[in-house]
Amino acid sequence: MHDKCGIAGVSFKSFSEQNNAPLALYKMLLQLQHRGQLSAGITVFKPESDFLLQTHKDLGLVNSVFRAEHKGKFVSLMQKYSSQNGIGHVRYATCGSDDIEYAQPFEHFHGKKDRWFSLAFNGNIANYPKLSKELEKQGYHFVRKTDTELILLLLAKHLKNNKNLVESFSKISEHLDGSYNLAFINAEGTIITARDPLGFRPLCYAHDSRGVAFASESVALHSLGFEEIKDVEPGCMLVIKNGDFEIKRFAETKKKSHCFFEWVYFAHAASTLDSKNVYSSRYSLGKALALGEKESFDKNCVVVAVPDSSTPAGNGFAQSLGIPLMEGLIRNRYVGRTFIEAKDRAEKVTSKFSLIREIFEGKKVFLVEDSIVRGTTLKNMVHYIRKFGKPKEIHVRISCPPIMWPCFYGIDMSTRHELIASEKKVEEIAKELNVDSLRYQTIDSMIKALGFNENDLCLACITGNYPTKSGEERKNETKICVK
Repeated sequence: MHDKCGIAGVSFKSFSEQNNAPLALYKMLLQLQHRGQLSAGITVFKPESDFLLQTHKDLGLVNSVFRAEHKGKFVSLMQKYSSQNGIGHVRYATCGSDDIEYAQPFEHFHGKKDRWFSLAFNGNIANYPKLSKELEKQGYHFVRKTDTELILLLLAKHLKNNKNLVESFSKISEHLDGSYNLAFINAEGTIITARDPLGFRPLCYAHDSRGVAFASESVALHSLGFEEIKDVEPGCMLVIKNGDFEIKRFAETKKKSHCFFEWVYFAHAASTLDSKNVYSSRYSLGKALALGEKESFDKNCVVVAVPDSSTPAGNGFAQSLGIPLMEGLIRNRYVGRTFIEAKDRAEKVTSKFSLIREIFEGKKVFLVEDSIVRGTTLKNMVHYIRKFGKPKEIHVRISCPPIMWPCFYGIDMSTRHELIASEKKVEEIAKELNVDSLRYQTIDSMIKALGFNENDLCLACITGNYPTKSGEERKNETKICVK
């Protein structure tokens, strides 16, 4: 599975070679690369230019988009887009939109500076089908047919009659059902970042004598040397100008619905989201998983975690049981997005991982993974291990509960009939995977390990209880598109 996107922004009080927005955004987007590998882009404010907002974006990984492999071209880009203020974006999508036109940020051109803006988005609008039809009836035309474009059109519509940015964001929030973290910059140099009222996706900020920055995850802000990092509260926005900021509430927060999967799988292990460190959370999930272990174990046992997101859970599981954690699978970190794609999932497994036979051979293996979606990848992983590792037994342990329902809030998740746990019992899944046993984390133990109040988490994909009206209405759809 993939998260949909990551956003970032920065505003320096003064310009210098180091306090240069495109350089800072490049550094932050590198740290957010795990949130999207399809495209990357930035928009900067250039008050000395006729083109007050200038956007650079392309398909590919961050280093490729910024020509970092070629020093001269990289330096040239940093100089061309030199600025004190800017926003950035990394993107993932699944739905027929592998095209530069869908790379963000999106610009909305206008002759009036307060209505000329650029927008980047992380999340998913669950009532997009309904809202897009309403706008089309009013004469609006969708070029890209994405929820980012929907928000752009709604914002442009409200800015036409209301110059107050906080009120405009408040007005569009009344229409939106779903998750949305926004990065906005206009041709007056004002930057805004806003987090939806339920706080589905993480968003944080930091400031010091240099200025202020924000990002989807704290690890991006640490890369700029910021130390005191705070969360943007759900329903709140930062209004940033010339390196200073104000916090404004634009929407009422009646409850929180943080996506638990950020801590289980998506977020960077070094990040801290909503005051919870990701690595520590995954380690706690592994310890919780160990508490329910009923299999016997001895010196012939070994724990192997599927790298990289499952490694902390594997560590907690292994240490709790006193079984050695071994790196039986080594991820090839130089396999990126290429035009030469593997023919099937089995080939993708062997291209992404190398196996150390000596660790598996003749052993009782506890294979720790963070989740199972369709089951195809894990099935091929087990086949790979059995064929080349020659283990005695394979016991799969999953650090989160069974995923049984689709997601409408920014995760690339299948329709319900494609989710293996919605169709089969645990014993049937184990048989299909060809493992000696399979055990999932329980919902209660996961919530306890993460350290949240149950009411503050979105658990829709494991319970079928959706926190918004449109999510509940759409949960049985047969086709789901993450744009």
